[in-house]
Amino acid sequence: MTATSHAHTFTNHQQVTVLRQTVVTTRSRLISELSHVDAHYIDSMTVESFLKYTERQRLIHMPRRGSRWDRVLTRAEFFALQISRYEKAVHSFVPDSKNAAKMVWAAARVLIELGPGNAQAIETAFEMFYKAGLSLSFFLQHPELLSANSHIRTEVGQVLNELLVLVRDVSLYYHVRISALSSTEVSIDFSSVFSKNIFAFYKRKDHIIDALWECRLGDDCTNVRVIRQWLDTHDNITRTVIREQLAASSRRHEHTCEWMGRPLLDFSRGAEDVLAITGASGTGKSILAGWIVERLQKPLDKKMYETLSVTIDPEIPSQCSSLAVAQKLTLQLLEANIGDVEFLNALEHVHKLSASSSSSSALETELWKALDVGLKNSRADNLMIVVDGLDDRLGHQNADKIGNKLAAFASTYKNVRLIILSRNTVHLNTVKTHGLAITPDRTQNDLQHLTEHALKGCQHYISHNDHEQEAIAVKITHAVKGNFLTAQLIIKRLKRQESRDAFKKAADSLKEAHLESSIQNLVSTATADFSKPEANLLLSWLLVAERPLTISELKGLLQVDLQKKTLISRKTDIVDDIQNSCGLLVRIQNGIVRFRHGAIRDYLAKVQHEGKKLPTVQSSQGALAIRLLAYANLRLTDPCDPAFERPDSAEIERLFIQDTLLEYATRNWILHFKKSSWYKASGALELPSDFKANFPGSVYFSMMEWACWELQTPAFEAIGLHNLALRLREAVFTEKHHIVLQTLIIIGSAYKKATNVSEAGSCFYRASRIGQSILKANSVVTLTCTTSFLEVTETITSTTRTEIISRKEEMLQYAISAYKLQYGTTHDIVIRYCTTLAEMYVAIHEESKAETIYRELHEIMISRYGKGSVEETTVSGHISVVLKPEKHDEIIEYEKKIFDTASELEIWDVRRITVTLKLAAAYEAGGELFKAEELYVTLWSRLVEHCHQIHNHHVDITVHISMMDVSLEYVRFLRRCHRDEEAAGVLICIWNEYEEYDFESEVIFLRLKVVGELMRAISLLSIAVSVFKTCWSWFKLHEKHEYIESCQILISETTEEIVTTSTQTTVSTTTSTTTSTTETVIKEVFESIISKSIVTKETISICRSLVSFYFKSEQWSEVIKTSKRSLQLIWRTIVSGGGTIALPREFAAEAIEIAIKMAICHQRLHHFHEAESIYLRIYRACFNSCHIHDERLEKAYTSLIKFYREHGHWNRVIEVYQEVLNASRTHLGATHSLTIKILYELGSLCSKHGHGHPDQYYEEIITVLNAKSHVCHHDAFRAMQIMSKIYYEQGHWQKLKINCEILWETWRHHHTVHKFEAEFIELLYMRYIYVLEHHSVTSHDFILTITLQFRDTCVIVYGASATVTIGALVELAQICMRSEKHIHEAISYYEEVIKTVTTSTKTTTTTTTTTTVSTMISTVKQQLTKAYIHVCTHGTASSSILERAVLVLTERFEYLKIHFGYSHVETLTVLRELIKMRWSQSTKEAHSIVVRMLLETTIAIISEERRSRTLYEAAKTIAGIYLTCGLVEEARKVLSQLHRQIVSKSYTSGGKHDFKIDHSVGRGSYVFLVTFEETILSSTSISYSKIMADLLAETILYESYSRSLKSEKNVEVLLCTGARLYSFLLKKSRKEQVTILQEQLHKVFVKKWGANIKTRNEITIIFVISLLHSLGDSTQNIEIDHAACKSSNDKVRELMSKGHYKEAYEVAQCAFQFLEHRGAYHHMQNVGYGFKLSAYMASRGVKQMIEKPVDPELRAKMLELSRDIIREVLKACKDSEISFVRLNIEELNDLIGLLGEQQNYADLEWLLKSLWSSRNDQKNWSSDIIIAIGKRFVQARFLGGHSAKAINLCEDISYNFSCLWGSLDPKTLEMSDLLSQIYTAAGHYREAMRLHEEILRLVVEGDDGDDRTLDTMTPKMAKHHLLLLKASYQRLGGWDKHPSTYKKLVDQLLHMPEYKSDPLFKGVHSTDKWNVKDKPDAVSEFTKPVDWEFVNPESLTDKGKVVKHVEKHHHRLGFRRVTSNWGLNLAHKLHLLGDEDEHEETPELVY
Repeated sequence: MTATSHAHTFTNHQQVTVLRQTVVTTRSRLISELSHVDAHYIDSMTVESFLKYTERQRLIHMPRRGSRWDRVLTRAEFFALQISRYEKAVHSFVPDSKNAAKMVWAAARVLIELGPGNAQAIETAFEMFYKAGLSLSFFLQHPELLSANSHIRTEVGQVLNELLVLVRDVSLYYHVRISALSSTEVSIDFSSVFSKNIFAFYKRKDHIIDALWECRLGDDCTNVRVIRQWLDTHDNITRTVIREQLAASSRRHEHTCEWMGRPLLDFSRGAEDVLAITGASGTGKSILAGWIVERLQKPLDKKMYETLSVTIDPEIPSQCSSLAVAQKLTLQLLEANIGDVEFLNALEHVHKLSASSSSSSALETELWKALDVGLKNSRADNLMIVVDGLDDRLGHQNADKIGNKLAAFASTYKNVRLIILSRNTVHLNTVKTHGLAITPDRTQNDLQHLTEHALKGCQHYISHNDHEQEAIAVKITHAVKGNFLTAQLIIKRLKRQESRDAFKKAADSLKEAHLESSIQNLVSTATADFSKPEANLLLSWLLVAERPLTISELKGLLQVDLQKKTLISRKTDIVDDIQNSCGLLVRIQNGIVRFRHGAIRDYLAKVQHEGKKLPTVQSSQGALAIRLLAYANLRLTDPCDPAFERPDSAEIERLFIQDTLLEYATRNWILHFKKSSWYKASGALELPSDFKANFPGSVYFSMMEWACWELQTPAFEAIGLHNLALRLREAVFTEKHHIVLQTLIIIGSAYKKATNVSEAGSCFYRASRIGQSILKANSVVTLTCTTSFLEVTETITSTTRTEIISRKEEMLQYAISAYKLQYGTTHDIVIRYCTTLAEMYVAIHEESKAETIYRELHEIMISRYGKGSVEETTVSGHISVVLKPEKHDEIIEYEKKIFDTASELEIWDVRRITVTLKLAAAYEAGGELFKAEELYVTLWSRLVEHCHQIHNHHVDITVHISMMDVSLEYVRFLRRCHRDEEAAGVLICIWNEYEEYDFESEVIFLRLKVVGELMRAISLLSIAVSVFKTCWSWFKLHEKHEYIESCQILISETTEEIVTTSTQTTVSTTTSTTTSTTETVIKEVFESIISKSIVTKETISICRSLVSFYFKSEQWSEVIKTSKRSLQLIWRTIVSGGGTIALPREFAAEAIEIAIKMAICHQRLHHFHEAESIYLRIYRACFNSCHIHDERLEKAYTSLIKFYREHGHWNRVIEVYQEVLNASRTHLGATHSLTIKILYELGSLCSKHGHGHPDQYYEEIITVLNAKSHVCHHDAFRAMQIMSKIYYEQGHWQKLKINCEILWETWRHHHTVHKFEAEFIELLYMRYIYVLEHHSVTSHDFILTITLQFRDTCVIVYGASATVTIGALVELAQICMRSEKHIHEAISYYEEVIKTVTTSTKTTTTTTTTTTVSTMISTVKQQLTKAYIHVCTHGTASSSILERAVLVLTERFEYLKIHFGYSHVETLTVLRELIKMRWSQSTKEAHSIVVRMLLETTIAIISEERRSRTLYEAAKTIAGIYLTCGLVEEARKVLSQLHRQIVSKSYTSGGKHDFKIDHSVGRGSYVFLVTFEETILSSTSISYSKIMADLLAETILYESYSRSLKSEKNVEVLLCTGARLYSFLLKKSRKEQVTILQEQLHKVFVKKWGANIKTRNEITIIFVISLLHSLGDSTQNIEIDHAACKSSNDKVRELMSKGHYKEAYEVAQCAFQFLEHRGAYHHMQNVGYGFKLSAYMASRGVKQMIEKPVDPELRAKMLELSRDIIREVLKACKDSEISFVRLNIEELNDLIGLLGEQQNYADLEWLLKSLWSSRNDQKNWSSDIIIAIGKRFVQARFLGGHSAKAINLCEDISYNFSCLWGSLDPKTLEMSDLLSQIYTAAGHYREAMRLHEEILRLVVEGDDGDDRTLDTMTPKMAKHHLLLLKASYQRLGGWDKHPSTYKKLVDQLLHMPEYKSDPLFKGVHSTDKWNVKDKPDAVSEFTKPVDWEFVNPESLTDKGKVVKHVEKHHHRLGFRRVTSNWGLNLAHKLHLLGDEDEHEETPELVY
């Protein structure tokens, strides 16, 4: 979205749509682009969850006070709260605000999730969000106005939209950038990247402020926006720089400026009006100012402050004036004082003064007065003005003047306070002022911290130890004497040292350093090479620039090649170039290049003034001016004409945003020129050639100057700049140049606005003269200059001729001449200027000239009004007055006879023209075409020559008419001669001649209309349209209604021809141009007629033409727009809807056509809802207005149905058809063809798409057509077919029976009438038989009869050999099969089928037929087989039948065996029946055949089949056959032989039934063997799957182990494979094998690792067995080291639980020796096991299992082994950087306890540091666990000898606890106690005293906004801290501050109601009774913990989980004090924090 688009104003509907779309887009992008974000992440987001997350982050990271991450979290919390408040305020009228808030919180959290490692980048983003939150907070100060009107509601919703877009884009951009980088920190140019988003937000904010003002003031509202724009800074980069100044606090380093907190608090509590902070250059004043502004945005001393801040920046000269300071403050106050009418009126007065005043001092005075009014009316309870930079750089007097004005405000108004930061003291008169000097002792800590941080990246520095590093930092801090800049420069110098020794030497040699010498050293060293031209240029530009320049601006300046006058491309990176050229002198921030410090700039300015290393100021100014002008000249290349209107501000803004250097050039080139050596206040300017050569001649450049200078400077200054620009342009281009003309116009307009008539007139006069000489005749600009001159000089009168009178005469004469030509001699404006000129002549007594003018006026009046009219009489009176008496008789009437001969007449005389044309016609009639053409051409050419000789001046209109008549007659002549091409040329000439003329003659345009008609006749269509349009425009303008409509029709018809022609030909450039022109013309005509209320055929024609044009050119949106507007005229209801829609009375067909096209266009644009609405309205209107037969109705419902069909809306299609059907039934009858057609359509639709009941429509067809006939009607036949299918599928059996009966009878008896397909007859038969058999009581005989009918009729209809007939015969056989008495008939029928099919096959040889016949024969033979089996099985079959049956079954068996294989189910079934038949023959041969067939089948199946299931079924079947035939013994023999050959791969011959199978038969045949054996033996206790699985598993395990045993290469692999076999055998209870395998593996283990293990053999066996169990039981691959860790731990735990402590110790020792040798603990997955084993040896984790005491000697050995293990594990962790944080709380607790007991503080500190660092990843750790670990970490670090680090850590924890829960929360107080103990132990008594002072002050006074102090303190705790304060006083030996401070504090505490009557405070005295020499109380001394566990072990479960306690905190009272309301109302904050008892249930912690 562009910046300008954000400024758009949205309607309520658009607002909802935009915000909703943004929410949807944001949700989609967050989920799709961020892998960890899902729907739940967003949906569960609330302000509470967000705040909980930030609190968790604070708890996890514990940022230091004032650090970047601290500021990020603080601002994130504030921002989230403001979003919550804002959402609650607007949710009632911004529908998607809740979802938008969720998106904002989610995106903000995503940004925080990048972590503190990216705090530097994130902080900038949250600084912006923080400002946005302040803006929202400001809006919420006016809740009653936020929904006051729709405009404000829209803007309020859009500001949330802009904010959501900003936060989303920032989060996603940062995530992508940071994720893509390998470094942990990234710097992003925030302002540059998100400038458009930021601009959009602040633009929206400005809109809301303006709207709030308008709402407050109502009808009395003035233009607030104009005043705000006048006060605001206009340069985009300057605005950015000012915003950066306001954000100075974000640039300050972490942990700095905090020292200012107390002085600021004291000032807020004091009585002084002004706080004057002074400090030398480089002492951090600007950063401190930013900190103060930021701090004031939170409550200070329980008061909220409204802040007005100004930073005076010497690098921006325009901002360094009293007027600029007043403007900045006034603008801020105007935004705050919404509704202050008095203030606004005062500002409006100043604004008007700025346009007319010529004095800046007067303007400045009035603006300060207006500011005084605003401060007086300010509604802020506390207002703080902060001014930075008010010092000598402004000039001593100027600084004092500004300071005293501001101080007077602070002194006058009680609610106003002032803070000034300056280099030197500002002298303030009679104002209570508190001075504060920034001294080295105040900033020492900040300086030391900055020094240490700056040196962290220096390798030479970090190579020193901690003590040496600190010493270096302290030395630098003392050397610079509180100057930050000096420190930076020294550090830069140290970093450049090449070696550690050089670094140390340079650091040791440091002495007291001064800023100036440090800067001099910096400049003189290799930071910048002044010998390089580029360095010289860059530094000189930066020194003289009117504001800091950006990278892109410097790049643009460097790209300018003044000699070649072009922009050259740079191959190097501009940033690198700047850094290489300027070195450390400059810094680049957010794309802006600035000097590193103002002091450096001041020093370089001195160097520049000397002119040695750098060019002088004047030289630099001139050089920069030339560069800027050259750049503008190269960038502004588009031509632009002079104009009186300023360019659009939005357009200029877009241009400046794209090119900031062009903006800088436009605004400031003139200022640089004024400061150059070429400038002279008066006289001729001597300009160098480069200047002239590169000066831009663009008119647009001067217009941009106009727009910029008018706003950025007062009017009188802007005029001065324009006059100087005019002098320069005249010197460069001379006077007669377009840009000089434009500049004169600008100056004249400025003078006119300032009411300086004489100067304005002079400018406009010169402009008019120049315009007449360089512009085309009678240019609009020239005329406007002329009329502007006449306008401004209208009031100037004189009685004598003066210069101004002469100029007026000249201008009036020019205006009269120009307007005569433009409008004709009789136009009003001609009359007015003639009158003015005549009156002027009379006034200066030049009557003769006046007489001439009046005579001309007299003729004009006669011509226009007639002789004797009032107007003519009036002018005559003037003539009488002007003429002298003796001249009255000089009026003579001249008469002259007309010549009779045409040749004697003038060429333009009508009579001559008439005669000539008649003569030409006579020649043509006589066939003398050449003579005729000669006359036409001669006459035409002379007329043209006559008109052109006098330059079109004073030619009577009749001459032009005559010339057109002649040319038209010539065209007609050429057409009669069939010379159309030549005629076209003449017509084009006529049109070119008169296209630009502006006549007032109706006849002329009637002639032009004829020209157009002739053009159309010869296919000059596009030009004809232009001609008709011109005529139409003139007729319309002059209300010639009789011609307007005819022109419209001509345009419409011609357009239709163009469209038709363009669609039939290939599109080309010409066609495109024609189309564009045609579109423009017809659109203009359309716009004209559309506004009329009367609709004619012409209106409709134009509308249809334009619609058709757009439609054919596929401009769908334009079609829609045009159609809507057209239909609004003729059929309004089709557009608006509502009510009963009907067709219009007139033009209905045309309206329908337009509406349908509009619907089609909506459809093409995917506006389906709109398209449907229009189609429906068309249909409804036609339905309501037309008969059912009407074509319009048919077209309407056909179009609607087509639309619905295309989009699959079948239910709606059906609804439309149903409605039409009802109408058809009503008006046409049930049997009408249309009714039947629609019924079929409905039936088909319902059937295909599952809507409704199709059967009802088909049944209706059947009912109305068949009536009660038993024969089907022809038109109902398809319905009967369909219903047959429906009845069958839906189970309507009775209806199906009736349906089939009718169709059956129709087919049998009327098959000659109705055409029945064979396929349908087969289907009909099947359904008929099915319903008779299954759903009707029907005898078999009847079914047989039907089947016989089927067969017989098929023979008649299709023939005996037809497929359907054969199928009928097969069906007849199957029916016969159902009856015993007909079974032999069935066999005969099957035999007949085979015979018939076989016979027919001989005559048909196609592949398809052969395949079909084969399939049929196979099927029939299959049925024949079944028939024979049935006969042989269920009856006594004769021998012949049996033989025939055996033959058929044998043939069938052979067929199946070949086609499907032996194992197929049907093959085996046929085999079984065949063997039964053979066996029943009871012959030896038959028996032998049976045995042979069974053996053959068995061998084939076991050899060929591989499918287990098939083998299983085949084995069951074959075994069953063996059993049936009693061949059990043969079966066993076969089984034995199979088993031997398959399993043992051996073969033994000699048996009767020997066979040999292939060796490839393997384990796949086990299924067959097992099943066959089980069936033969009839066993039921075997599970086939289990047997098979076990068999395969055992085989694989043995094979694997055997291979590993043979290889003997990898013992680990051997152990793993052996372990798996060991586990398998163990489960199968194969003890002998288990024992053997166990011994083998133990030998292998000892052989490999026995030398490293020093334990007994029995213990080694135990260890090996446990290892085998672990390896064998694992379901996944497991490394032996990991298995050893796990198995040994489990075994040790098991032995200890049983009381076998010695064995447990020995196993642990064995395991440790093995694992230590293997280095197992150096792998991450094993670290936890090492910790656990060490804990076991220390009896941790198994204490509850130990029932008897352990022998002391054994206990000592176990502890020693525990130490050895833990030492190895920790070493492995340190070496391999393995994280141990996977251990659960119980294990960590034990480990820390163990290390603590051993007093191993080094390892304990290392371990706690690791845990502390991992708290971000410990998602299950509660806050109390983190607190406890932090406390133990502090204690371990202190006991480890790192007291400074312990103090820093404890300070951080205490600070963050105070942020999370408040300074008086028990957890915070506990950490404060620990901090106090460490302070005391380290000898920091002063810090301990400050700590307890702050705690007691919070008790007495409440917090100041930094803390969430919601609870008071118990009397016991209050007394405790009072005693600690006393102890610190006694140890220090005095007070840190004035004693009265502490006495007042303690007295207030002792007099508090909560404590003064409490028994604990009895005997407690104030500080005046304390004895400094008394021994301090021991309560404040540090004591190390007795037990180091951080969680009470009793609160842990067996699995290490925390048991939650419900015990409440007991340190709280039943009341609370709320003093912090930063950005949050009280109720909401209490809601978020919850009730005092609703705290997280936590484990019992040990502190």
